[in-house]
Amino acid sequence: MMTNIKYFFSIIFFLWATSFVVSQTKDTGIVDYQKVVSFMKEQLECEKYVFPKGEFPIFWWRNEARVESEIGKHPLKVLYFDSRGERVNRATNPGRYGAVISSSTANGFTIQRYVTLYCADVEFDDYSKNVPIHINALKGYGIPDGNWNLYKNTEERFSFGTLKYFPQRDPDAAIFLAGLSEMDSTSPWFDSPRLKDRQWWITMKAKLEGKSVVQNPLLVPKFIKNDKSVILKDSITGFSQYDLLKFEKIRTICQTWSEQNAIPQVTLIVHKGKIIFYEAFGTDDDGKKIPINSRMWMASITKLLTGTLMMQFVDQGIINLDYPVGRYLPEFAGLCNDKLTVRQLLNHTNGLHNTGEWASDWNVALENQIAHMLPSVNIGETFSYHRAGYALVGKMMERISGRAIPYLYQENIFQPLGMKSANSDNTYGGLYCSAIDLARLGQMLLNKGTYNGFTLFSAESFSKMLPIQIPNANRKWGVGTSAMGGNGLSDETFGHGAASGSIFRVDPKNELIIVVGKNKEGNSHREFEKALFESCAELIKNH
Repeated sequence: MMTNIKYFFSIIFFLWATSFVVSQTKDTGIVDYQKVVSFMKEQLECEKYVFPKGEFPIFWWRNEARVESEIGKHPLKVLYFDSRGERVNRATNPGRYGAVISSSTANGFTIQRYVTLYCADVEFDDYSKNVPIHINALKGYGIPDGNWNLYKNTEERFSFGTLKYFPQRDPDAAIFLAGLSEMDSTSPWFDSPRLKDRQWWITMKAKLEGKSVVQNPLLVPKFIKNDKSVILKDSITGFSQYDLLKFEKIRTICQTWSEQNAIPQVTLIVHKGKIIFYEAFGTDDDGKKIPINSRMWMASITKLLTGTLMMQFVDQGIINLDYPVGRYLPEFAGLCNDKLTVRQLLNHTNGLHNTGEWASDWNVALENQIAHMLPSVNIGETFSYHRAGYALVGKMMERISGRAIPYLYQENIFQPLGMKSANSDNTYGGLYCSAIDLARLGQMLLNKGTYNGFTLFSAESFSKMLPIQIPNANRKWGVGTSAMGGNGLSDETFGHGAASGSIFRVDPKNELIIVVGKNKEGNSHREFEKALFESCAELIKNH
């Protein structure tokens, strides 16, 4: 009996001890994960981002004590490169330079960051005219116009204190100067100093990997002779066969929608390849009625644009959606047993939902930062909508092609489709374009990859882009596409939502495209949206 009691208590003790160890391990894991997530927000400081010839500026962590508590105490190693990507020890010439800063963690992970610098022999003090400061009249500050005129006439007598030192102290100043120095008269209309800098770092990082030249394997869309696919006109061409009263109902919905929120919008409806409704509602800040070709913020509809670009890589056999991300980004090779796939980046099941504002495709160190936190995330377990996966997909396409995403959009989508107003500077929320240009993208999708005499991808690749059921989630998602049927639209309808309130719906069954372009959502958005969809469905019924 005593033996049985001892055995019973020994079992109880074993279970308690085991649970304690597991609990402690689990808690430690949570703490480690929280430290990694917290570390992602840590930023480097530089002595001078714009500096004179000679010694390079030094770097340090902005919150060194916190960094030490998060990853331990590890020295920073800094390598400097000139504008040609050659390693240098001193700045002997004015112009662009780049700093590659590295450190390590206790478990041996190599941290890398990248900073643009600019060398210029200028004086920075209150008496120097090398860095003039001029501020336009700021109407919202309650200062009389006469005072602004007084300043304007004698601005050299006004001290601007730390504003004189802005180029030295702000990283964006170095990016601006370096990028601007590389622009010329041949730069396209959408180019910018920031984009030039982004392209420089893409080329520089390839060189650091031992690739002196990156040959872009992605072919631009092929021109098709005698293309018979549907092409949209620039104006309404097919409304006469529809009930005019139903058009008036749609017009009333849109007018009320715009007036109640004081937000202008452009609404466009395409049915069976013809524009049947195309009107602008509301006024601009000057009280003038907005034109129908107004460029609007399409926000997260950008993700569908990214999906369109991705399917060109897939169609040409360059990327496989179900291959590990490590196949295309070396930083990820072997991490988490290569469990993370390209598809999971696109359908929001990648576990990266705790990323923050740093998870941008403008972040030169994005791949390194996500690779750092990847072993601590749960891949493929839940659906969580965020931008990190699309930012990483952008880095993947840039790494393969050697071209910055805004250039790829122009060369492989906007120019072939004739989307002249369109521009986007990121993969997840930067698209601005007119309603008609977004409709052109929609018609290409209805045409299953062909438009304006060009084939962007095959019909088979188009089908791979469409929403499918996501494991462990009660929803369908595709490659930049989301299932968006209902309210009179067919179950085949897809599109993408937008924080700006812009609308993009493509209904293959009804051969219908609905576009609403606007820059702000406003109140009662869902109610107006529902009324619009139901009215559109009623309009095309039996046609």
